Amino acid sequence: MDDLTTLRDAWDRPAPPSATAHAAARAALLERASARTAGTTPRRARRFRLPRMGLRIAAVGALAVTIAAGVTVAQNLGGTDKNGHPRPVVPGLPAGSVANAQTVLAQAAENAQARPHQPPRADQWVYTETRYTSPGNPPIGKVQTSKTPLKTQIRRTWYRGDGRRSAFYDHGKLLIGPSGGGVPPVGYTSLSALPRDPDALLAWFRRQGVPGDTADERDGHVFDLLGSLLNNNGVVPPQQEATVYRAMAKISGVTLNKEALDVDGRPALAVSRVDEGWLRSEILFDRKTYAFLGERSIAVKDHTGDAGTGKSGSWTVKKGTIDVLAVRLAAGVVDKPGQRL
Repeated sequence: MDDLTTLRDAWDRPAPPSATAHAAARAALLERASARTAGTTPRRARRFRLPRMGLRIAAVGALAVTIAAGVTVAQNLGGTDKNGHPRPVVPGLPAGSVANAQTVLAQAAENAQARPHQPPRADQWVYTETRYTSPGNPPIGKVQTSKTPLKTQIRRTWYRGDGRRSAFYDHGKLLIGPSGGGVPPVGYTSLSALPRDPDALLAWFRRQGVPGDTADERDGHVFDLLGSLLNNNGVVPPQQEATVYRAMAKISGVTLNKEALDVDGRPALAVSRVDEGWLRSEILFDRKTYAFLGERSIAVKDHTGDAGTGKSGSWTVKKGTIDVLAVRLAAGVVDKPGQRL
């Protein structure tokens, strides 16, 4: 059983996974990290994920595969138009006037550097609250469509400023444990050590055992990991945040979705890249401040995949099906784990 199978099995339950599931998922994550380093990771393993919250090349403990304080809600969002472009979550929002993805990312970089910022102390904690909406992984032999009910869970996490400790709630109990060593890194101190030049940052990520048979596939993983860095860390040093956006602008195949989106009533711009020819990964920005809002991935063509190593059967995802929608609800610095904004 791999870590994302564990997540899939746990997805239908509002309560977080048991201690046994935590241990199994952690062990599987470590095993997969070793396989990726050796270049043996199956390509389809990327599809079975809960994006960003667990998208790291190495495990950082049970927190990396746990959704804390879950609330489950069935709903339907988005879809695509006749040209394969994602529809607004709230229809009728006027389209943006920006020219391309590079324009958006350049403005996001400038605004990130200009925002008022107070770094956390090493002993403070960065709190992040994110809502994940997804149909879950497609069951073997089943077909997911844009009408498949979506389920939503809230994830609340705390990372210490130095990145050495993480915290989350499990069955009402605050659990605190070690973290660190993963890619992308977590914790303000670890992020501050990343390169400030976009080419150097891309080179750093590509040296971390990023899987893929071609340069295009590896670039797709790097794009996802850069998004994961933003999504997993509620507070990123301004210079490094700006460098992330400038690095994204240099990745091949990155485009702007000129159809405006709306995330929780907030107008958004979407910078995106299509993975493996069928799954569009989007980074969502506020259309006025260019601040990071969250992420969305959606099927832009019908796709059928196999069950995976040692299993039989297949699953199908139809065009217009949302894979996941991750919305940033809150982020900031607090003095202790468990404290919220």
